[in-house]
Amino acid sequence: MTQLMEHVNGTQRGRIVPPLPEHTFKDSGITIRIRKVGPTTQQRLAHIIKQEFPAPPVPIVETELGKEPNAADPQYMIDKDAWETQTNTELTNRLLLIAALEAEVMIDDRARAEIARKKRHLALIGITEDYPDLTPEENERVFYILHVCAASPEDLGEFGAAVLRRSVPTEEAVQSQIATFQRDLPE
Repeated sequence: MTQLMEHVNGTQRGRIVPPLPEHTFKDSGITIRIRKVGPTTQQRLAHIIKQEFPAPPVPIVETELGKEPNAADPQYMIDKDAWETQTNTELTNRLLLIAALEAEVMIDDRARAEIARKKRHLALIGITEDYPDLTPEENERVFYILHVCAASPEDLGEFGAAVLRRSVPTEEAVQSQIATFQRDLPE
């Protein structure tokens, strides 16, 4: 367990930092430690995606009052629905990527063999999943979490929900933190 330390008036103070919360994928049975993706990160990412994928323009129609936007145009409504689906999918994919990068997981030889098997099978159908801007270790962790740990759509959805929603500590966890809280450390 790591310690968080700060120096106050020349003395050290600190407390034991609780471990990261665990998340177990129900269908694969694999457990990892997760970090939450904060709301500011989510908002900034949504903003970036909307800049990258601009909304379709609202058609302008001539009316008795002059030119007016027509948001009820059937083609516009189809285009807008497609845009919303595209931006929501992109947001979800990027949030899952961040979550997988931030997660902690032990990848042993057995896991590497499973990664190699899955990558080989995906390559046969033309899918490659390496991100050029990531290190080999980061690519391995992302692939392992998103393709091996998340063995079903339900696993993937539950993982996404786990890193986005607020966890409420149990009374037992609160009492444990109170019991392990260190007052002033000896000099």
